[in-house]
Amino acid sequence: MVSRDHGPGPVPPPQPEHRPVPGNPYARPQSAPGPAGAGRGRAFGIGAGALALLLVGAGAFVLTRGDDDGGSGEPVAAESSRAPRQPERPGKTGRSDDKDRGDRGVVDVNAGRGPGDAEAWVAVNDIELPGKGAMLFDLWHAGDIVAQAEYDEITGFGADDGTKKWSVRVPGEVCDTPVNASPDGKVAVLYTESRARQTGKCNQLQVIDLRTGEKGWHKELVEHGLSDSTSMAHVAVSGSTVMVDQDSTAHAYRLRDGKRLYTSRTERQGACYLRGVAGGSGLLQVQSCAAGSERTHGRLKKLDPRTGKVEWVYRGKKGWTIDKVYSVDPAVVTLRSREDTDKWAVAAVGARGEQRSWIEFADREEFEMCTGAGDSGEGVQNCPGGVVSGDTLYLAGSPEDGLLGPSRVAAFDLATGRRAWSAGANGRQLVPVAASGGGRAGVIIYARASLGKTGQTLRFGAGGGKPEVLLRHTAAAREIESGMFAGITLYAEGRFYVSPTRLDGRSHGGKGEEGEGRLLSFGKP
Repeated sequence: MVSRDHGPGPVPPPQPEHRPVPGNPYARPQSAPGPAGAGRGRAFGIGAGALALLLVGAGAFVLTRGDDDGGSGEPVAAESSRAPRQPERPGKTGRSDDKDRGDRGVVDVNAGRGPGDAEAWVAVNDIELPGKGAMLFDLWHAGDIVAQAEYDEITGFGADDGTKKWSVRVPGEVCDTPVNASPDGKVAVLYTESRARQTGKCNQLQVIDLRTGEKGWHKELVEHGLSDSTSMAHVAVSGSTVMVDQDSTAHAYRLRDGKRLYTSRTERQGACYLRGVAGGSGLLQVQSCAAGSERTHGRLKKLDPRTGKVEWVYRGKKGWTIDKVYSVDPAVVTLRSREDTDKWAVAAVGARGEQRSWIEFADREEFEMCTGAGDSGEGVQNCPGGVVSGDTLYLAGSPEDGLLGPSRVAAFDLATGRRAWSAGANGRQLVPVAASGGGRAGVIIYARASLGKTGQTLRFGAGGGKPEVLLRHTAAAREIESGMFAGITLYAEGRFYVSPTRLDGRSHGGKGEEGEGRLLSFGKP
């Protein structure tokens, strides 16, 4: 159903196509053990600009096989679940016929798995990408499905074995997804009107049921002025409400049927503008006020998701702007100093909007906001390297010896702002991981795979100490895993998931690198 309760607008594009798909033959291979391929990836803990210079085309792992004569192991594509697309621009060629590509092969990520090792599966990319490549978006877990959006498709995989259960293709390019799904497993995805026309408008909203892959309502977003633009829009889900920020205006819709619930406009008084919205167990709006003056400050609002009523307002310190949201409940945000770019801070906000604690960092060599990953237009909830569990903030430390060196994780008491403890794990690089569904006190930690060490999924208790090894990752998956560089991670129902943040297009011809590993998972056998 297409709804236009914002008023008249252009005719919407065709509805997204839902396609149930056959099982993924590359999930949890049953073939005889074979050697793992070679991987390359983006570095963890550096800015996006430096990253692009250091490792052009990184973050992708190409699955290879040799020919029958022991050939060189050229990239091998996964079987496509769709018909070839038309070229996007003159001069581009379509996908080659299957008969021209030979037999497919895939790394067996369970090869040589020993007693006590986790059982692994890997999903490879089968989506044709433009030459510039494409981002991978948030990971969601609902029931027995783990799902993710990439370029023009949202895909659901079987959580236990990586089988491709369903896919929804959209006519444009996905431009934003919510960090979390609704309690009943629904998301609302933003995408552009089309791939062919570079309108710059992120104005199509589609609801999808993650458990089944079925489409819900679709809506074309309408602009009502300069402060209601969809040139850059973001989406958040809180309970049964979807909120989309369009520049300095945010619109809320009922997740069940798409009815517009209310519109929230940023106050003109005080020169405030909307930076973004954050969802989950609550609904927050991040604002920046009086930019360029000594009265500059950040403002955080908590709204009732159903009515839009403002429950409280937190006004940050003068000279500091709120950048990212680590947690909605309790409310925990990052702030950046406008006077000293080396300074950043974390503020914990109480139930009435009061500041509970303030943690300031002046030395980027110990901690970097969002682990230095930068911001490529993502929403205010996308900030890797920090996780809130209970009333504790867990932060990833900067690597000690270069980009891939070991690092520690530190725990901060949000009631006092004091550092409670910090710990390492056998010289490994540690990354706090968001956990779906709660669980025991403490934090899930990913001990990153490197060329010399297999990865591990750990749990530190609330008091620190020696970590518990939850999952020992397989040696056969080590190279593909290290190539993903902990880009996007999730722990849910006893399984760990990791994917790169981006997949590369081919350097020649602009077609997607179909053999790139896009999602890797480990769990108890």
